[in-house]
Amino acid sequence: MLLAVCLMLSWRALSETNFFFSQIYEYNGIEEQIAKYGPQNRNRNDFETTTKSERAKIFGEIVRSVNNGGQGLEDIVYRDASGEIIDTFLTQPEIDHLNDVARLITHLSGILSYLAAILGVLVMVFWIGKSWKNIEIWRPYTVAKSFLSMLALLLVCCGMVLAVGPQRVFYALHEWIFAGMAPWHFYFQESLMTTMLTEPLFGSISILLMVSAFAIWVLLSALINKILG
Repeated sequence: MLLAVCLMLSWRALSETNFFFSQIYEYNGIEEQIAKYGPQNRNRNDFETTTKSERAKIFGEIVRSVNNGGQGLEDIVYRDASGEIIDTFLTQPEIDHLNDVARLITHLSGILSYLAAILGVLVMVFWIGKSWKNIEIWRPYTVAKSFLSMLALLLVCCGMVLAVGPQRVFYALHEWIFAGMAPWHFYFQESLMTTMLTEPLFGSISILLMVSAFAIWVLLSALINKILG
């Protein structure tokens, strides 16, 4: 439960930083992929002429939209270096898919908010039982033991992903999560979204989510341990 809450907090915190898109831009092949496939796009023109800052702005607008129920997706545009609008960024099939993503995020956020509330109530109940009634209902692991157990879980999960293959895991998750929904696979020659959001970028975002969630988890574990230990 605590790990799920930490993942939610990690997502929200990283959303505010635009998932450090500008900082990890060069390491994920974004410039090269846009230079290669931008001119080949059959639906949109001249995206390869946009700047890095314009692409970071577009990415941030997508993140904000999916975190707000998909509002504003159809209004996202891309501009040339002088600031003139070239075209809208997303096609209708891409908007439909991102709306599915937005609904998923809204649903998960609601569930995780309930879990956070339940976790807070449980900690309060345990603290009241210990402080007022001298009844120790539950004693949490030490921070060191919790750290090692979570590190082991993280290493096992990473090992499984590497054994299966990150790309295969990525596609399998999409096929499972978005089954029966709008199409989610787009060719580079048809989608600026797919061109800009490279597969390594999703890997980097996953790593950022896990690292930040792990850090938040350690801090919250230490706090809970101090309260109930």
